[in-house]
Amino acid sequence: MRKSELARLVKLIYSEGESSRVDLATKTSLAPSYVSSMVNRLQQKKWIIEGSHVASDRGRRKVLLYFNPDLAHVVGVEIGRVHSRIVVTDFLGKTLSFKKIPSQVSAGEDHALNSIHREIKELLKQDDKIQGMGIAHSGVIDRARGMVLFWPKVSGWRDVELRRAFAEEYGMATVVEDSARTTAITEQRFGLGKGQKDFVFVHAGVGIGAAIFVDGELYSGCNGIAGELGHTTIDETGPLCSCGNRGCLEVSASGSAIIQKVSTGLEQGVASSLSEAFSHDHQGISLEAIASAAESHDRLCETILAEAGIHLGTALANIVNLLNPERIILGGTLPRVAKNSLMEPLKRSMRSRAFQRSVSRVDVVVSELGEDAAAVGACLLTANQLLESLSIAAVS
Repeated sequence: MRKSELARLVKLIYSEGESSRVDLATKTSLAPSYVSSMVNRLQQKKWIIEGSHVASDRGRRKVLLYFNPDLAHVVGVEIGRVHSRIVVTDFLGKTLSFKKIPSQVSAGEDHALNSIHREIKELLKQDDKIQGMGIAHSGVIDRARGMVLFWPKVSGWRDVELRRAFAEEYGMATVVEDSARTTAITEQRFGLGKGQKDFVFVHAGVGIGAAIFVDGELYSGCNGIAGELGHTTIDETGPLCSCGNRGCLEVSASGSAIIQKVSTGLEQGVASSLSEAFSHDHQGISLEAIASAAESHDRLCETILAEAGIHLGTALANIVNLLNPERIILGGTLPRVAKNSLMEPLKRSMRSRAFQRSVSRVDVVVSELGEDAAAVGACLLTANQLLESLSIAAVS
């Protein structure tokens, strides 16, 4: 039994979700008897489970196979600017537990990570099936080295070796990836990216990031940092961005930019329904409050959200012209809470700037996933890494 063939079979069963022996033989071009012998070995180790019976073209009912979800459990952590989200999933990515805690990143790297470590250590006491960890981070990531190169708008987070910090603490397989990409992986497995070959996921929250799928595979670029949509230029002479460039998309259309613009408007005495509620504390203004005010026809909030939609539409038009995707999925707090105010100006701007042949076929949708999506995607990445060691162990 060749290791390469078994490894290929293991990955195929995992990625397909459910497959029959006949389907596996067809997709691998291996003899059905040989596939059955490999499947039997995996079943003996309780890695593969038989599921339901379905009809086949030949009349006999096929038995579907899938990975044992309790083969291993994985911890996933999303470290964001405001909150960190911690999940435990089974081997197939189903969330078993979820907790959200304040990130406290302004207090420094050590303080923020220590808070996360306390939560993880409690989880390890409760679940002895945990075998790996995935870390999603919203900064600029060097995925090969598992490092945060820098974190726009957050001081002190530069060249932080996240993978080493977690791997050495727990002695487990650890993966570090950009949070927009991990969310997109969850979209591909469970969400609106399922079945899509060429799609782009755009995360618009405090910052803006993107993940690109080409022919079903995540594209990361030569240095692993593709997808920094928030730091593409839409105004060459625009305001200075935290990355050092001028006129970045984040300066005009991110959640933090929208909040800052509303706050500035209130300080200048612009009429708004938010004036009384936040007259003494502009720090308390949230995207939710702005979106709610816009829904009630607050002119200031309507205008600022519409402007953000126009800028995002310009960026999406560039994506459409450059990549010609079949779907663009919008995720993050901004499209989730301000969909009604944002989408019409966004689509109008996109249609006016992109090639008609391309834009007429692209589907722009808002994600339906929960707020654990980035952490779950980190778990899925880690489970894929664990597959390598499982397939090697299967022939030993």
